[in-house]
Amino acid sequence: MSTLQNPDKDALLRFRRHVAWALMAFLVALTVLALRNVSERNGTLESARNFRLWATASEDISRLVHELQRERGMSSGYIASDGKSFSHALADQRARTDSAWAALAPQLDQLPLAERHFERISQSLAGLPILRGQIQAMQFSREYVVDSYTQLIEQLFDLQLASFGSTTDSGLMRQQIAFMLFVQSKERSGLERALIASMLADGNFSAGRIALWQSIRAVEAAHLASFRQLADPTSVHALDEIEHAPDSQPLTRIRQQVQARGLRAASDGLVDSTSLPPVERWFALSSSRIDAMKALEDALSRKILDSARQQEEVARESFFLTFCLALLAFTLALLLALQMRRSRQVADWHLNLAESVIANSVEAIMVTDTRSHIIDVNPAFERITGFSRAEALGQTPRLLRSGRHDSTFYETLWQRLTSEGAWQGDIWNRRKNGEIFPGLLSIAAVRDQHGEVVNYTGMLFDLSQQQRVARLIDELRTFDGLTGLPNREAWLSAVSQTVANAQRSGSHIGIVEFDIDRFKLLNDTLGHAVGDQVLIELAERIKNALRRHDIVARASGNRFSILLTEIAAPQDIGIICEKLMGVMARPFELGGSSTHLTASMGAAIFPEDGDSAKTLMMAAESALYSAKAEGRASYKFYAREMNELGAQLFRIERMLRQALAANEFSLVYQPQIAAADGRLIGVEVLLRWQNPELGNISPVQFIPIAEETGLIVPIGEWVMRQACRQAKAWHTEFAAELPVAVNLSARQFGRNDLLASVWQILEETGLPPRLLELEITEGLLIADPAAAADLIRGLHFASIKTALDDFGTGYSSLSYLKTFPLNRLKIDRSFVRDLPNNASDRAIANTIITLGHQLSMEVLAEGVETEAQAQFLRDSGCHAFQGYLFAKPMPAEALTAAIRRGEFRLTVS
Repeated sequence: MSTLQNPDKDALLRFRRHVAWALMAFLVALTVLALRNVSERNGTLESARNFRLWATASEDISRLVHELQRERGMSSGYIASDGKSFSHALADQRARTDSAWAALAPQLDQLPLAERHFERISQSLAGLPILRGQIQAMQFSREYVVDSYTQLIEQLFDLQLASFGSTTDSGLMRQQIAFMLFVQSKERSGLERALIASMLADGNFSAGRIALWQSIRAVEAAHLASFRQLADPTSVHALDEIEHAPDSQPLTRIRQQVQARGLRAASDGLVDSTSLPPVERWFALSSSRIDAMKALEDALSRKILDSARQQEEVARESFFLTFCLALLAFTLALLLALQMRRSRQVADWHLNLAESVIANSVEAIMVTDTRSHIIDVNPAFERITGFSRAEALGQTPRLLRSGRHDSTFYETLWQRLTSEGAWQGDIWNRRKNGEIFPGLLSIAAVRDQHGEVVNYTGMLFDLSQQQRVARLIDELRTFDGLTGLPNREAWLSAVSQTVANAQRSGSHIGIVEFDIDRFKLLNDTLGHAVGDQVLIELAERIKNALRRHDIVARASGNRFSILLTEIAAPQDIGIICEKLMGVMARPFELGGSSTHLTASMGAAIFPEDGDSAKTLMMAAESALYSAKAEGRASYKFYAREMNELGAQLFRIERMLRQALAANEFSLVYQPQIAAADGRLIGVEVLLRWQNPELGNISPVQFIPIAEETGLIVPIGEWVMRQACRQAKAWHTEFAAELPVAVNLSARQFGRNDLLASVWQILEETGLPPRLLELEITEGLLIADPAAAADLIRGLHFASIKTALDDFGTGYSSLSYLKTFPLNRLKIDRSFVRDLPNNASDRAIANTIITLGHQLSMEVLAEGVETEAQAQFLRDSGCHAFQGYLFAKPMPAEALTAAIRRGEFRLTVS
């Protein structure tokens, strides 16, 4: 569709683009200059780093030079004295020289431009042992030896000079020059030491030697003079202290004596050495001065190193700052570029979005000029009205006129559009096929920068689709989404209407509440998907069993409510209830296996059981509770007494919530007897409730309520804790193995912390785990077989026994038995009651016992009440009995007394 642009806005956008491009050019230039500066700073940093490396190595170079100078002086004196002087000191000095070289060599590998110097020095030092051997053998003259050492020392000076000028800092360069001048003057002192040592050793004060000595002294004096000019005052002061040290006067006298001997030797060729000092004294005094110079040399080297480090740090900071500035400039340029690109993308996106919104809008949109001629429409306009774009262009909106609005309607529309610039309201339009449909129309005027109207836009929403959706929502609101049956809201409305009709006509109607037994257990064990499958199939079965005019609704989770109209006699409801019981007779195919389910029903008749919809439904509810209380799988008609039963159940639930805190529960223990020898091998703990108001309440009444409300979890933990304490007391008193069996509920078995809870109770009570047995039913195992197997394996690993209770009465799947490491199978009392007379019970009992033997499980029969039953089971291989034939359930005190009296024999541990 065409779009209108604002000229002022376009000019502003162009100005912003020009400014952005200018800023981009500036940032790019700034980035290039910053990168160039980074390169320069990097070169400065590299130069500072190299200088710092040379300064670091310079100290070790100076040390090696110093040791070579000492070795040179001693070697010179050694040769001049024909081996009489320095023979022992020379060996020690050579070791110090080697140590200095060993410390310097690793550093030279890291120095820049040191490769050629390192190779030459290494070759020279490699020949040093040969030179030392030749000196020891007195094979060379003193001059040759001195020259050889001097050449090696000069190579080290060349290595130090290689770093000369590597810094651009004038202060550092001044320090470096002063340092090299001082090192050179120290070398001249070393040459002087070696020369005078040889003259004192061999007594040769020839003119040549005296001239060489004076040359050495002159060069040294010149270097020291230049050093004084360049060095800092502290270093100059240190040099003055060396020059005026106590040893300087003896050194001066020796030099004067040497000078005098040289002059005499030059005049008459005679040398009188009787008054000359020994060579060792000269060497010691001159070495003391040179050592002092070495200390000053080290101080100068450290100053240079500190300055080099400071210079490197400054160069590093400068490089980092420059790099950050370059990075900032680059980042800003990049962000600006991205922002410009994003701005262009956003502009394109907005343009495309506007076009896409218009093109994909579910509302019909048209654009007209000021003369109301259509200049553009969107696809929704074509879909809703039936007119194509080509058919609509050039036409006026009168193309859609339905004829249901008069001229006053359109005059009012144009008046508001002219005065306010917009109009909105309901309107009837006509499609191309002639169909009239309701719509919500919005019209707006589009103005240019001068405020003049240039276009009109209209947006039309088809309300006919909305009306269809409203009808669908109303239908979904009154029907159950799973079964397709009416829901509770629709059911209540139908009951109220039917009761009102029956009141007027005096007819009879009936209500049946239909509830699936143990449906929660089915959901917990097989999963909600299987439960939903049952509900869907059962809804179809119930509909097929009812009459055409009866109504069935899904009132809640597993509850179906049935409204029976046109009841002639109460017997009609009984017939229908029998048909519904037959619906449950057929098995349900769940997860690949056939499963039988049961249902309980409660029926009430109008007007006998209630004169209003509310009382009639309450009566049917009471009848349902009565059917469940009497064992389920049946139907009951309402009776007045049922109200009392319902009230009784509510009272039980209320009092049950207080029973644990009020200490109203107690435990009884029923002995379990070994079939072979009659020994007491265990007890099963059973829960009893004595309420002050209601008296003894049967577990059949309160256990289902506790299970449903979740109170069974704290009650179950209390039972297990009390039973373990009692078993620990028996174990302590009788020193016998007397396991206690505790029943687990579905809620307890499904908890993730069951194993931790059991272990905590065992630790609290001190009962050995082998003396606790947990009884579970078949239904608990098949909800999640993998998780159940893991839990039972965990119990088995902890030495806690497990027993399968009421085997054969649940889902009766034998395949899982080999998966679970169970310790005991318990034959349900329903298979024992008619033994040994009933052939089916005999076959079932034998099968279970054989199965237990094959799976290495102990088999215990419940409900053994006659000797004939016991004998049959004993002959069939049953391991243990439990029932009234041996003992009824009894309190712990009574069982303890019976054991003390010898009525039961125990297995002593």
